[in-house]
Amino acid sequence: MPTGTARKKRSIAPAALLVLGVGAGIGSWQLRLGSLQHPEPGLWPFAISLLVAFSALILLIRPGDDPVEQWTRKSWSIGAGIGILAAFILLFGAVGFLLPAALTLGVWLRVFGGESWRSTLVLAIAGPAVLYVIFNNLLGVPLPDDVLLRAFS
Repeated sequence: MPTGTARKKRSIAPAALLVLGVGAGIGSWQLRLGSLQHPEPGLWPFAISLLVAFSALILLIRPGDDPVEQWTRKSWSIGAGIGILAAFILLFGAVGFLLPAALTLGVWLRVFGGESWRSTLVLAIAGPAVLYVIFNNLLGVPLPDDVLLRAFS
C-alpha cells in the first residue's frame, strides 16, 4: 500500500471522479429516473454516475501498488481530449450535430490519431453524415436543429 506522497498522488484522479460521479448523479436525479419499464431521461445517466462514483470510491480506499505514471507533455493530450468533448457538448446544443461532430472527429483523427489529411477529411465529413442519417432518419431519434442543414436546404 502506498504511503505519503504516493498515496496523495493516487487520490487526485479518484477524488475528482468521485466528485464528478456524485455531481452527475445529482443532476440526473433532477431529470427524473422513472423505472426500468418506463425510463425517464435521468435513469441511465444516474446508473453510469453510480458506477463512476462507486469505482472512484474503491480506488480511494484501495489505491493499488503499481508505480504512479509520470506526467509528460503527451499526458496533457488527455486534458485536451476532454476539452474538445466539452466544446462538442456546448456546440451541439447551439449549432446542431453535424458541425461539432465533424470538427471533433477531425481534430481527434488528425491530432490524436495521426491520420493523413485525406483520411481525416473523408472520415470527419462522412462519419457525422452517416450517424445523422442513422439516428434521425432510420431510428427516429431527433437531433437538434442543425445550422448546416438549414444552410443547404
